[in-house]
Amino acid sequence: MSESEKQTEPKPDPYEGEGEAKSSKSGKKAFPKRYIVAIMVFLGICVQYALRVNLSVAIGAMCNPHTVEENGFTITKKAEFDWSSQLQGTILGAFYYGYMTMQIPGGWLGQRFGGTRVFGICLGIASILTMLTPIAARTSVVALIILRVIEGLTLGALFPCNHAIWSKWAPPQERTRLFTITVAGCPVGTILSMPLSGLMSKYGFDGGWASVFYCFGAVGLMWFFIWQMSIHASPAEHPTISVEEKEFIENAIADTSTKKIKVPWKSILTSGPVWAVIFANFTADWGMYTILICLPKYFIEVLHFDLAKTGFLAALPYVLKAIVGPSGGILVDWLIKNKMSVRNTRRCVFTVGCTVASIFVLLTGYANHPYLAVFLLTIGVGITGINAAGYAVNILDIAPKYAGVIMGVTNVFGAAPGFISPQIVGIITPNKTASEWRVVFWITFIVYIIGIVLFGLLVSGDKQPWATENDEESDKDTEKGEEKKKDEEDGKKEEEEGEKDKKEDEEKPTESADEKKDDEAEPPAEEKKDE
Repeated sequence: MSESEKQTEPKPDPYEGEGEAKSSKSGKKAFPKRYIVAIMVFLGICVQYALRVNLSVAIGAMCNPHTVEENGFTITKKAEFDWSSQLQGTILGAFYYGYMTMQIPGGWLGQRFGGTRVFGICLGIASILTMLTPIAARTSVVALIILRVIEGLTLGALFPCNHAIWSKWAPPQERTRLFTITVAGCPVGTILSMPLSGLMSKYGFDGGWASVFYCFGAVGLMWFFIWQMSIHASPAEHPTISVEEKEFIENAIADTSTKKIKVPWKSILTSGPVWAVIFANFTADWGMYTILICLPKYFIEVLHFDLAKTGFLAALPYVLKAIVGPSGGILVDWLIKNKMSVRNTRRCVFTVGCTVASIFVLLTGYANHPYLAVFLLTIGVGITGINAAGYAVNILDIAPKYAGVIMGVTNVFGAAPGFISPQIVGIITPNKTASEWRVVFWITFIVYIIGIVLFGLLVSGDKQPWATENDEESDKDTEKGEEKKKDEEDGKKEEEEGEKDKKEDEEKPTESADEKKDDEAEPPAEEKKDE
């Protein structure tokens, strides 16, 4: 082979066949794994909200006469269940008893067994329970309430686990962006599930409303299988993540320690900034659950829309919310990057979101035209998409290490409106009139204003002292570990040098014996001369 042929011969790629982890070194830039995690969590939360809100639309078909399409004919079908307005409120709120109960245990489970593992398993179980809902409803109202409570228990762990996931995967400079991408699944799940629930209630199989639960449960199981195959607990455990991304995340996040963490419960429960998030969570969720659970009832009972139209119109506010949420996250990151303090940014964003929402929701009760009411509600609910960038992400500012646990604590209070609000609406609106619903909207307005004041007074943008104590201990342990490692390396080096010296000493006697033998065989020149 000539010299020129040797030079032009292609060299084998040293990274060929070694997987995606080397892709950046071989010239191909891999899609960041943290964004794959964000997309899958987003889809998981979409499914979660579909499983939560489908009953809000389906119950209209279950308890009211409605038109359905059967064999090419449109017929009016009698209500399958004769449940009072108050009992409907109890059924709709049953989910949130379980949901609230699971918040703190869910945070602990995410911390103990890994956020990704618990998130996936819980959503898979909830999907199976959703498919069993028609059987439970036709068995007895008690069976349906029990099933919804259990479903609430399983889905109650998801949001605490979401925080636990991002404590491992989100660099601080991308924290708000990644978090708001995932929570955008709340409005998107609602946008998709409400109109589809309305359509399936009218055109679906097995009485229409039952098909809602079969179909959404099946989608949840499909998501579960994909999650199990593609998502890993942390960058360190991901088999195909690039070295650059792994090092970037691990160097950026506040704590990469794998040692067990002792939760400072007393400090958490007596912390003003934690209570700021609790008040904000309760406020935002009061508005959300009042609208999310009761909005379809308002459209059917007061505005007199049919089932299919109700599903689409009830989804409109969440279309706007899905756009506002991620946009708000990008805006907040930009404000913080441009030297606005974290505290003022969070406070400002939450205040704007809740103030606009409170005004537009209140005006809805006085709208003199159905479509004007829909427009006002769309603005009022849509603007609340920015709220998560104000209070929910704040947990990662004040105590990233305990984010999953704290989210569980705050969501206990945040979930309470899920069963309180439907009960109050059921009690206040027995006659289903517009004037009764105005009282509901006034209560929501007052709750928003109180929440704005309390959050503004107590919010903080700094990591709390009790959240850094273990970090200092961890740093000391790391230093001790490095010193120990250095000592071990020095000892190993000395041992190798000792073995080398010993080997040299063993070789020397052999050489001396050979020299002595040669000396005896040949006498010195002077001795020969004397002879």
